[in-house]
Amino acid sequence: MAEAEGYRVPEVCRTIGITYRQLDYWARTGLVTPSIREAGGSGTQRLYSFQDLVVLKVIKK
Repeated sequence: MAEAEGYRVPEVCRTIGITYRQLDYWARTGLVTPSIREAGGSGTQRLYSFQDLVVLKVIKK
């Protein structure tokens, strides 16, 4: 975990085994939203919780 509060997008993609584009699409369509921090404009990163990672893993299947 890069930050004590959550997982950043590159870590999520590696852990779940999906591409950045797939994760971005799911986030933009509202299928999965980061529970810690959503992107708030240029330069901000979404932060996902461990529970978000579990949900993403289930969705991927």
